[in-house]
Amino acid sequence: MHPLIPDGGQTLVYSVVDNHNIQLDFYLPPNATGTLPAVIYYHGGGMTAGSRRDFQFPRWIYDHCQMKNYIFIAADYRLCHPCTAFDQIEDAKALFKFLASDDFAKAMPESVSIDTSRIAVTGFSAGAFSARAACIYTEPKPAALLTVFGTGGDWLLKYLTTRRPPTSIATSVDLTRVPEILADKSVVSDDTAHGNWFTSRFALAVQWELDGAFLENCLGRPGLSAQLNKAEDSKRAMAISEDTKPAFLQMFVTDDYPPSVFVHGTADDVVLPEESIHHFSQLKGLGVKTELLLVKDGPHGLLDFGSGGPPRPWQGSLEAYEGALKFLDDVLENM
Repeated sequence: MHPLIPDGGQTLVYSVVDNHNIQLDFYLPPNATGTLPAVIYYHGGGMTAGSRRDFQFPRWIYDHCQMKNYIFIAADYRLCHPCTAFDQIEDAKALFKFLASDDFAKAMPESVSIDTSRIAVTGFSAGAFSARAACIYTEPKPAALLTVFGTGGDWLLKYLTTRRPPTSIATSVDLTRVPEILADKSVVSDDTAHGNWFTSRFALAVQWELDGAFLENCLGRPGLSAQLNKAEDSKRAMAISEDTKPAFLQMFVTDDYPPSVFVHGTADDVVLPEESIHHFSQLKGLGVKTELLLVKDGPHGLLDFGSGGPPRPWQGSLEAYEGALKFLDDVLENM
């Protein structure tokens, strides 16, 4: 287990699909008692890789939850290939249903329960898709949303359907493994990296980006890229079939959307900051409480790998994280 992962977590299966267990870890604050708010964390990994327990684990959110008396929940979800983003939507629904169930209540000490009206959801990079999906499709709905360099804010952008040059993290994978990974039809929801930044499965996301086929492969819709690229910019939404639209989450943002805060680096070449900017602008126009925290020149991951030794937080990122936590506190403590 990665050294960032704290002790004291309890693992539960929150959903079973075709005999495949999808798990979460929950962490209670010290001396927990009463009905407590919760914060959910969805990991990144290009929709194809990653785990609730990998190197991305946001210790800064976990530590904050410990201090503020919030339950912290890290959840896996089914990864693209052979599953799709539609399956990830279903997993988000299943998670929130489970958190409101007697099964989850029985897993906690008798003196502790979760306040299902005060659950904040967070998503990093690809995990932001699941977090955003929860804000639209789950019951109960989240009380607040935090995304960090997260996708799903605008899936009509052309960079998701056109060939791209290698991004800043493309060299971290072995693309020769792609045929082997595609040949394996095993469902995966926990793809933990052991000693590396990324597992071999992340090569799928990189290859799909290079091919201009990221979106169509995540959705299991062959030909979608060509279909969208034929349409004028203003008519791309109309080129989407009815059975595909549910994954284009921006089409379902309304004035009852949860208060939302977005953190994004302005130099992110993996998930463009325009995704967060678009979502922020949507909510602002609808009168929903929202905040956009852009980190100047920040890359994807908001880490400085050129600083020597272990990567350090990008300049300005810690201040953005502090602002995002303040936003969540303001929502959760004033409901």
